[in-house]
Amino acid sequence: MGRIELAVSAVGRWSESRHVRAEVARRAGCDLQPSELRLLEHFALVAPMRISDIADCMGIDISTASLQLRRLRSERLVERIRDESDLRVTLIAITEAGRDVVARVRAARRALLAEVFAGTDAAELDRAAEVLLRVQAHMLAGAAAPHV
Repeated sequence: MGRIELAVSAVGRWSESRHVRAEVARRAGCDLQPSELRLLEHFALVAPMRISDIADCMGIDISTASLQLRRLRSERLVERIRDESDLRVTLIAITEAGRDVVARVRAARRALLAEVFAGTDAAELDRAAEVLLRVQAHMLAGAAAPHV
């Protein structure tokens, strides 16, 4: 487990480094803050949500979520919509422009990763992806499990 922890930590540090984030933003033509981009990417994966649910899911305070959403709304990357089952409730949903930003960012990341792994055998990369996807599944299952 020690080697896995080191590798996962190294990949996390690399992907969150100022240099890599700046290069991805440059290639994608996107100037969102990392926290705003994480929030936007979250919306690309989920159904429209209440702000309180967003804050819970992201592990942040409602006021922090509201601040991050303000910029995304001003850029028209997310929008407020009414919950048809309860018209008193406002939900936040990603827009087509938001989906376009996420697609550009993901394409920029893939291009950067392709450069980093240019000399790596395709079969080896496929095996690594398979293992990482299993790690992700375990992490997601663990996040959903109740903590005692």
